[in-house]
Amino acid sequence: MKMRTHNLHKLLLIKARSLSIMNVGIILGWTSPIMKELLGPDSPIPMTVDESSWFVSVIDWGLILGSLPFGVLADRWGRKPSLQIIGPMALATWVALLYVDSFQGLLAVRFTQGLLAAGAYTVLPVYAGEIAGPKIRGALGTMFQIMMYVGILYVYAAGMYLDYRRLTYAAMAGPVVFCALFATIPESPHFYVMKNRLADAKRALVWLRGDDTGSTVDDEMDAVVECICKEMRNASFTKLFTDWVSLKALIIVQGLSVFRVMAGVTALISYASITFAEMHVAVNANKLSLVFACSVLFSALPSTVLADRVGRRPLMIVSCASCFVFDTAIFAYFYVDRCTTYDVTDYGWLCVLAVGGLSVAHTLGLGSLLSTINCELFPSNTRSIANAVNTITLTVASFLALKIYPVLADDGGMYRNYLISSLFSLTSIISCLLWLPETKGKTFAAIQAQLRKTDDLV
Repeated sequence: MKMRTHNLHKLLLIKARSLSIMNVGIILGWTSPIMKELLGPDSPIPMTVDESSWFVSVIDWGLILGSLPFGVLADRWGRKPSLQIIGPMALATWVALLYVDSFQGLLAVRFTQGLLAAGAYTVLPVYAGEIAGPKIRGALGTMFQIMMYVGILYVYAAGMYLDYRRLTYAAMAGPVVFCALFATIPESPHFYVMKNRLADAKRALVWLRGDDTGSTVDDEMDAVVECICKEMRNASFTKLFTDWVSLKALIIVQGLSVFRVMAGVTALISYASITFAEMHVAVNANKLSLVFACSVLFSALPSTVLADRVGRRPLMIVSCASCFVFDTAIFAYFYVDRCTTYDVTDYGWLCVLAVGGLSVAHTLGLGSLLSTINCELFPSNTRSIANAVNTITLTVASFLALKIYPVLADDGGMYRNYLISSLFSLTSIISCLLWLPETKGKTFAAIQAQLRKTDDLV
C-alpha cells in the first residue's frame, strides 16, 4: 500500500511538472496557427505584417524582464508558490484574449504571458532539480524540453482545425489541469532547509521518496542540511559574481546557452519552411516542417534514459560534435548550390537528412540537458538567480539569432547561417572538453565539492 502511494506521488509530481512547461509551449506556439487569420481580411484584431512581428517578439521582452524578479521571488517566497501563481495568471491571460479588441491590448497580454513564461523557465528547473533524487535528476531535467515541444505540437495540431477564438479556449486546458494537480505537490526540501523549517523539509522528503525508506530519507536529509548550512554561511546575491566557483559555473552555463541557440535548431524551428524551400526536394515545405517538428520532439526521448546512465558530459560532447558535422554538411550544400556551378538538385534529400540529423544531435544534449546542468552547478543560495540570468541569456541569444537568420538568408545566402552555426558548434566541443564537469548521480553537495576540488562533502 505504501509503495502504491509513493508511485502515485511520483505520477502526480511528473504530470504537474510536465504541465507547467507544456503551458509555456502552448504560449509560444499559439501565434503560429492563427497568424494567417490575424493577417487576413476577417481578422478579429487587424494588423500589418510589421505589427505581426511585434506580436510574435513582444513575448521575448517579458522573458527578459520577468526572469530576475521570479528568481528573487523563488528564494524569498518559495519555489512552489512562485510556480503556483503562474497557473491562474496564465488562465486569466487566455480569458483576456477573448475580450481584447485592439492591437495594443493584444501586445499587453502577450507581454504578460512572456513574464509568466519567464517564471516557469527560471523556477521550474531549480524546483525539479531539488525535489528529484540524484539518480533521476537528469531524466526529469530532459523532460523540461520534451514537454515544451509537446505544448507546441498540441497547439499546432489544434490550430489546424480551430480559429482564433476556439484555439484560445483550447489553450485554457493546460492551466486548469495544472492548477488542480500542482496544489498536491510539496515545496522543495532545500527551500525549507534554507528557511530553517527542518520538520517541513523532512515531511516533504518523505512525500517525495516514500515513507517506506526511512533510513534513505534520513541520510538525504542530513546531506541536504549539511550542504545548505555550508552554502548559506556567506549567502549573498553578489556571491554569484564574486565567488570564483560560482562565477566559473555561470560562465560555463552562459556559454552552453549561447551554443544551444547558435547551433542552428532554434532558428530552424521558426524558419523551417523557407529553409526547406531551398533544398530542391519534391515535397511540400510545410509538410517537411511538420516532420521536422516531430523529429525534434521524439529525438529528445532517448536523452531521458541516457542522461543518468551515460552522463551529462559525454552526451554534451557527442551532441556538440554531431551538430558540428551536420551544420557543416548543410553549409556545404547551400554553399555549393549558390556559389558554384555544380548542380546539387539531385542531392536535396541529403540536406534534408542532415537537418534531421542536426535536430537529433541537438536535442540529445544541447537541447535537453541545459536546464539540468544549470541547476546542478550552483549552490542553493544562488541557484534561482543564476537560472534567471541564464533565461535572459537564452532569450537575448534567441532574439538575435531569429532576427539575423532571414537577413543572412536573403538573396541565396542561407549558407552563411550554417557557417556561423558550424563555427559555434566547433567552439562548443572545445569548451565542453576543457571545462564542463560530470555531475551524473552526484548530490548537490558532492558537485560543489568537486567544483571546489575538496573532499570534505563527498
